[in-house]
Amino acid sequence: MKRRLLLLLPLAIPSLVVAALVFGHDPVEFDAAQPWIHRTDDFVGSQTCRTCHLDHHDSWERTYHRTMTQRVTPETIQGAFDGREVRYEGQTARVFRDGDRYFFELPDAQGRREAEVVLAVGSRRYQQYFEREQHDEGFIFRRLPFLWHIDEQRWLHLNTVFLGPDDANWNKARARWNDNCVFCHNTGARPGETHRVSSGGQRQFNSEVAELGIACESCHGPGRRHAESERSPVGRYTTYAGKRSTRDIVNPAELEPQREIEVCGQCHGQRLPVDRAHLAAWLQTGPTYRSGNDLTDHVIPVVRTTPSPTEQIPDLFKLRFWNDGTPRLSAYEYQGIAMSACHAEGTLKCGSCHTMHGGDPKGMIEPEMRGDAACTSCHTKIAQDIRSHTGHVETSSGSRCLDCHMPRIVYGILEVHRSHFIEIPDAARDAETGRPNACTLCHLDRSLLWAARESRRIWGDAFRDPLHRFDRAPLELPDATTSLLAGDAVQRVVFASAAGRPGSDLTPAEKTDMRVALAVATGDGYPSVRWTARRSLLALEREWDTGLSSLLADWDHTAASTRTDMAYDLLDRMASSAPPIEGAPSVLLLPDGSINMERILALLDLQEDRVIDIGE
Repeated sequence: MKRRLLLLLPLAIPSLVVAALVFGHDPVEFDAAQPWIHRTDDFVGSQTCRTCHLDHHDSWERTYHRTMTQRVTPETIQGAFDGREVRYEGQTARVFRDGDRYFFELPDAQGRREAEVVLAVGSRRYQQYFEREQHDEGFIFRRLPFLWHIDEQRWLHLNTVFLGPDDANWNKARARWNDNCVFCHNTGARPGETHRVSSGGQRQFNSEVAELGIACESCHGPGRRHAESERSPVGRYTTYAGKRSTRDIVNPAELEPQREIEVCGQCHGQRLPVDRAHLAAWLQTGPTYRSGNDLTDHVIPVVRTTPSPTEQIPDLFKLRFWNDGTPRLSAYEYQGIAMSACHAEGTLKCGSCHTMHGGDPKGMIEPEMRGDAACTSCHTKIAQDIRSHTGHVETSSGSRCLDCHMPRIVYGILEVHRSHFIEIPDAARDAETGRPNACTLCHLDRSLLWAARESRRIWGDAFRDPLHRFDRAPLELPDATTSLLAGDAVQRVVFASAAGRPGSDLTPAEKTDMRVALAVATGDGYPSVRWTARRSLLALEREWDTGLSSLLADWDHTAASTRTDMAYDLLDRMASSAPPIEGAPSVLLLPDGSINMERILALLDLQEDRVIDIGE
């Protein structure tokens, strides 16, 4: 009897599945029927993929790719919509909840208005919110002015997050989702521009996506043909036996390196449509690139010399790169790896370090690939004798491959990230082009002149002394201190972050100059620099308490009106409580422990007048 039941069981399972689909909940049909979802262009949705690829679906489901864009529900909202007031530049908003609906009460020209949140974008570092504006010929999802910072558990105005100067305009970052965020934060975007404007002069859209968030078909390509061919057991076994082509679906891991990095580069590489015809397609039916194609047939990856599409912002792209062409803003990772010899002359690709279905969801990297194995798995001879290659003790940060060859010099999402341009540090190049140097990001008390001479001592005559600094500051001064005061806004935020990061070769007491420079940076005209300076000062206080935490604890870095007072208060506290440490020469403190304001002001005067406002 048991044997008979076992024989009948395989026949019963398909019948049960059919019955469930007829009489119960069909997740594939339910997903496809949701608002703003299409099933054109051969997209079928991740629920279809889940039917056969349960393990891959489960591993993708735990990633932040999946939750990049979400409908608003109590499960997806991370912000505290608890009725509190949030302030920025003298005005207030109120965030509140009504049942399962979420609202901002905002100031406007008529007094106050209520904006209902309908979309949430982001889920790892911070979450942004969008309202829906309905018009006669379509609708717009419009970004609301405050986001929720997940780690800090606080509301921040968008003007204080993106890298730009203080600006009291609440609507400065009020972007449209339909022809902006939709492309990279979703799968199978179709903006649906109607070529009409509303009575208010707004461009109109009837936007749809194949899936909210970044799902299977973003990387593997539209899945209709694959799903249809694999529904038949005979078809599946034919594929597995290698008797039929699998070209109806793309496995990025099987692509050659250039095609593979382009799969990631369709989003992790800022780009423009290759011509007007492609631009028109983008705005109506979405990007024409599909995984496995040649990306440059469809788009032009943005580089430092790419002309701005708008005369109003001539430096739109130029300022997103260091002067030598290295990207310094996140979402340019493709440009970085494409410039790298490890890729251009070797076999390196994104999947060499990242894994889309494993590892830590924060970065999608296996633990060992966060360390030297990312490099030594290929550079095996170097791995045999790390110290002779680096000239540093093997256990020190100076022997960490990534810190030297992929330094943290890229701003984005209120953080400073690793560069994806894999390079050899060169102090002369970095001094003369005005970009951070890997050596002085660790040796915070050393100059670029010192770094050049040490490079020559360890690695030979290929390393020359710099002729000058790009900012015209004295070459003999410590690079970190000088860049925090005289550098442009991106230099300042990079070194403000480095000053509070563990791994420096300085003792806590030897970081006095860093504390002074960070105190000055709390008065910076860029709120993201102030945020980073405050965070690093608090980190240094945890190493060595000098009594600054109480001043910083409740200070609102977003308030431009308090920045100068905070900087002076911190400097006064330092002058009275933190005299120079014997044996640790200071360039920002005088021998009696007072602040060397003459030198500080001289360095501040070297800052460029040019405004840097590079967004994200």
